[in-house]
Amino acid sequence: MKGQQAKAELLLLFAAFFWGLAFVPQKVAMEYMPPLAFNAWRFLLGGLILIPLVYWLSSRREVATPEAGTQIKSRWRDSFAGGAILGFWLFLGAALQQWGLVYTSAGRAGFISGMEMLLVSLIGLSLGIATNRWTWAGIGVALAGLYVLGDFSQESQMIGDLLVFAGAFAFAIQVLTADRLVKRRHALRLAAVQFIFCGLFSTLASLLVEDASLQGAVDAAWPIAYMMIFSTAVAFTFQLLGLRHAATSHATVIMSLESVFALLAGWMILGEVFSGHELLGCGLMLAGMLLSRYGTHAGSHH
Repeated sequence: MKGQQAKAELLLLFAAFFWGLAFVPQKVAMEYMPPLAFNAWRFLLGGLILIPLVYWLSSRREVATPEAGTQIKSRWRDSFAGGAILGFWLFLGAALQQWGLVYTSAGRAGFISGMEMLLVSLIGLSLGIATNRWTWAGIGVALAGLYVLGDFSQESQMIGDLLVFAGAFAFAIQVLTADRLVKRRHALRLAAVQFIFCGLFSTLASLLVEDASLQGAVDAAWPIAYMMIFSTAVAFTFQLLGLRHAATSHATVIMSLESVFALLAGWMILGEVFSGHELLGCGLMLAGMLLSRYGTHAGSHH
């Protein structure tokens, strides 16, 4: 069991690494093409690449087993309605995040996106899901970090940060919705359907409001390829497989590292430099995320 747990946690670490690194290609792509067009390419292709993965993993029986007494709906058509709803929230979150990256740095965006899990607790509370004092403490510390991180003198950067934060809100709704849907449906099929719907929504929105060209997509070929393969197909598959055997408290800490990887990638690859107060803000946000997640799981084991 220990070996299986270690393997699962390694898969989660890779997923967090691929997602943290993803803020770099997402930022780079904005030099060549508009945000919605980029999302259309990455999610449509990412969804299509997941389809053969679904069949390969199903043949190896690696896909999540339902809880006892739950009838899992494993046909493609069972995932259509749920996948469309998830695809809409994913489209909204990704569009806002990508739009924000036009104005703010990859590292900052990585940390602000990390607020998603705290927002999950807050939205959950409004739905009557109990939240303990650890979570509140964590939210308080993370918000203080967000305030320290916020540079109110640079208006465009602040717009970018706010857009990324709004995106995190949409992602939080998507997480809560997925949490309910995945218990009764085939997880990877649901993911593939969600990506394809997200890609279709992005395509439609891009055709309506953007002036995108095929040349832009050719110029941004490597960011699209990275997002499609590593950030979508590989990372989501690793996350689904990893979450089955990893200890929950470990899993949440590992997934928090996405923000740290985003910061390091922005610094090493894009040469983004963080000031002392920005680093302090990021540190407080990470501490808040860890505090709230640790507290949630410490509370749920009693």
